[in-house]
Amino acid sequence: MKLEKSFIVVLVFVIVTISYAIAFQVIEGKDILTSFYWTVITMATIGYGDITPETTVGKILAMLMAVTGIAIYTAFASIIVEYITERNIKRLQGFNPVKDKNHVVIIGWNDTTKEAYKELKNNVSCDIVVVSRNPIEHRCVVGDFTDEETLKKAGIERARCVLISTGEDSKTVLTTLLVRKLNPDAFIVAEAIKIENTDLIRFAGAKRVILSKGFAGRLLASAVFEESVVSFFEDVTTSLHGDDIFEIPADDLAGLSVLNAMHKLKEEYNYTLVGLISGGNIMINPHPDEIVKSGDRILVIGRKKY
Repeated sequence: MKLEKSFIVVLVFVIVTISYAIAFQVIEGKDILTSFYWTVITMATIGYGDITPETTVGKILAMLMAVTGIAIYTAFASIIVEYITERNIKRLQGFNPVKDKNHVVIIGWNDTTKEAYKELKNNVSCDIVVVSRNPIEHRCVVGDFTDEETLKKAGIERARCVLISTGEDSKTVLTTLLVRKLNPDAFIVAEAIKIENTDLIRFAGAKRVILSKGFAGRLLASAVFEESVVSFFEDVTTSLHGDDIFEIPADDLAGLSVLNAMHKLKEEYNYTLVGLISGGNIMINPHPDEIVKSGDRILVIGRKKY
């Protein structure tokens, strides 16, 4: 019904504008472009005065056009405003489909994903879309995590990376399976609540499974007998303040030993080498004689040089 009404208003606007322009052309003997220009200006009640009717019939036409133009333009403008307002409301409520490519999709909105969102906003340049049960202040799609249409609306088929934190391992498994079905190439990171479910979530298609509560438990214990360790992790696990732990490509250091690479990184960037990623394996505190190869990546602690 709403679409029908909009179509009628637009159709009336076009027909009336064309009819008035042709009438003015015939009555005043002006060319068609000038007639259209005068018609639009008159109907919009702008009235520049650069073109005025010279005949009596033309003046009557101008008065009629000014009166009817107010009503037609108001109706036409209301359609445009209504369309824009409706789109904004849908966007704020999370009902608009996402058209992005190579974006990050966060499934679930809780304390875990809120922190993840802040870190991503500070470190990645791609768009971030949240799938949540309710509208939030960020760009989102509202719906059920295990509903295929909801995930498609979030552009899951075109996403580069998907973060899943539903708060329930069973739901996380189902969501991971569905995401993997819709996007076989996505890098999926999922949160596990119970340690016994980590393998199942990984089997469902998650590339990385984070046992968040287990990690939190280890930090709680560390706070009792090695408080500085907790402070260290609080600092290096966020880029919002202080030093951060992150990956860098090792191509410029290829051929050097880890010891020499450490010296170079420290001298040039004030980075501290803490790990070497080679052939898909992560070596924490690698041997100083280990040779860095082209294609390797290095884990360092420091302040990012943007």
